[in-house]
Amino acid sequence: MKLTQYIQNLFDYMYWANRRYFAVAEGLNDEQLRRMQGHSWGDIHAMLVHMLSAESVWLQRWKGTSPKAHLSPDDFPELTLLKARWDQQEADMRAFIAAQTDESLETEITYTNFRGETFRVPLWQMMLHVANHATHHRGELAAMFALMDVPHPEDEAIQYFLNASGQKKF
Repeated sequence: MKLTQYIQNLFDYMYWANRRYFAVAEGLNDEQLRRMQGHSWGDIHAMLVHMLSAESVWLQRWKGTSPKAHLSPDDFPELTLLKARWDQQEADMRAFIAAQTDESLETEITYTNFRGETFRVPLWQMMLHVANHATHHRGELAAMFALMDVPHPEDEAIQYFLNASGQKKF
């Protein structure tokens, strides 16, 4: 498999899984969305904003800009606003991915993190990080949903591939 195909599959899976978890969040009331549960970003709403923000920050870095901070949950008081921004982020990310070649994915990208530290990393490794980061936070969301007795989907990669191949619908 070519590296471009791998990255495409990786992000297809990530967006499939993210949409499934966002759909659960859309069924929650405001108290549930903002209930502090002690996970990395505190509540479900803030976790979703962070997931969007991380994607946005990395895409900006790949395009040559190093943002100074994450998006704020205060900028998205309602999930409808967050969903609209995430839909645009996905479209922007997919356009970026479509423009890549195996060679461009191997190219080292220089970026500066929020602490002012500068690093050089191959683009494909940063892209892998973005998908892995989303998986980590979906795991936290799963725990938060479970603590509230809210049913939530499994999002294992094999389920995505079975679904995408038509062998089983999830």
